[in-house]
Amino acid sequence: MSILVYRDKAVAYAAAATLVSAGVIEKPNSVLGFDWMPELSPIYRIMARMTADGLLDWSEVHAFNPFEYVHADSDDLCESQLCEALYDRINIVQANRTVPGTAGHDWSVVCNDYENAIINAGGFDTILCGVRADGSIAFNLGAPELAPVTHVERTEKGRVVTIGMATIMSAKRIVAIMTGADKADMAAVVCSGSITPNVPATYLQLHANGIIILDEDAAEKI
Repeated sequence: MSILVYRDKAVAYAAAATLVSAGVIEKPNSVLGFDWMPELSPIYRIMARMTADGLLDWSEVHAFNPFEYVHADSDDLCESQLCEALYDRINIVQANRTVPGTAGHDWSVVCNDYENAIINAGGFDTILCGVRADGSIAFNLGAPELAPVTHVERTEKGRVVTIGMATIMSAKRIVAIMTGADKADMAAVVCSGSITPNVPATYLQLHANGIIILDEDAAEKI
């Protein structure tokens, strides 16, 4: 795992956008995982501007959402947020955007289908994700044991279909973002604390090509 520290959020977001974009340029048919949380939106805006400037071509890229809310209002869906921030601004093919199923009588089938879709696409080349203040990634929440593959988590906002930690760790590269002083305590745990399922992001320490991007505020206690 590598730790990259930048002077402020704006530079950190630009660095993350550059890393993901370089992967698309190097491998035009990349398989990507795009997390959603508000602090990631500047990264997506940067990539959208690069696309508008003719620097990126998404026509062969296959993108997966790491999670999706079940029975949520359309405005709250991860897919809706990503469309507004990125997908509607780039030339990605609709058929190459894959979202976890959020309806079904048998959730094990829904989750297995999504896991198989990722595998059939060749697995993730890069996952861009935010680390939340509780140390979760996607919606792999801290627990005595973590679900390795796509599964359903219960959260304060209801049920969420999310990829598991083994699926995340199987990516060829993980770009994880932590910015702001409110993430400083957790950043210290994630980057140098004990590896524990109670803080899922600590497993990034084990990834040979995991990259944690911090601003100076988030890195204060490392």
